Amino acid sequence: MRNRRPALVSLLATLLLSATFAAGGHPLTILYTNDLHLRFGRLESLASLIEAERERGEVLLVDAGDGLQDFRTPLAAVWGADEMIDWMNRVGYDVMAAGNHDLYWGAARLEELERRADFAFLCANLDPASGFLSPLESAVVRDVDGLRVLLAGVITRELLPYPDFPTLRYVDPIRALGEVIPAWEANVDLVVAVGHVPVAEACRIAKVVPGIDVFVTGHSHEETRDPVRVGEAMIVQAGAFGRWLGRLQIDVADGSAELVSNDLLPTEKASADVGRALLQLIAVVVAFAGTALLVLL
Repeated sequence: MRNRRPALVSLLATLLLSATFAAGGHPLTILYTNDLHLRFGRLESLASLIEAERERGEVLLVDAGDGLQDFRTPLAAVWGADEMIDWMNRVGYDVMAAGNHDLYWGAARLEELERRADFAFLCANLDPASGFLSPLESAVVRDVDGLRVLLAGVITRELLPYPDFPTLRYVDPIRALGEVIPAWEANVDLVVAVGHVPVAEACRIAKVVPGIDVFVTGHSHEETRDPVRVGEAMIVQAGAFGRWLGRLQIDVADGSAELVSNDLLPTEKASADVGRALLQLIAVVVAFAGTALLVLL
């Protein structure tokens, strides 16, 4: 009986989506991740889950930051950011909010990674000084199966590498989103904030900033089995390290979003590729040795 329950739940969700569509609503599936932190062992399973969801219909795929760096995986941090971007390109992310770890690469490397990405890096609350441009986009609009969705990004102020970005100034996310959302919301069907901020911070923001329908969060590695509700906003987060793929199914109608279901879909961890890891270690050692010889000679 236990084996039949997931199929029954999926069938009921599908029937509910069909019913709401017939009643005039527009169903939308938002897939979300956060704080992947170069955990490559989970990516194959994540990709399979994403592909299965795409087979059911068009989806919006977002990440709430900290995918491109992690001090806890120093070897992967040498080569991992490029590989993570390539994987995110392959599975078709729409946007990624910049996380504090992502900024540890510094401005030049971050711009290099952005050029490699087929999706936008979002952050509305790092304000460029006069005469400078931000390497990050405040917001973008995506068309998802006929719905116009505004995606606006914000970042926590915790552990930001301020010396690496001297031309950017942190501003309160309430102020940033309070300026971005009114400029766009009349021309979109749905507003999604994608923030590298804890759930509690997202609640603080949603209490003050009107117009947010969905708030995908990160940084605090929390798991929201049910969305946290603040007014009309649904706030979600998918833990950390790729252990879960978040799947939020909503119905959009008349400028509002209604919850259909929210699930954290578990992933499987692939066995370590020892040979590949050894080759990468050798490459790193050779690179360090070569650099040392150049300095000494």
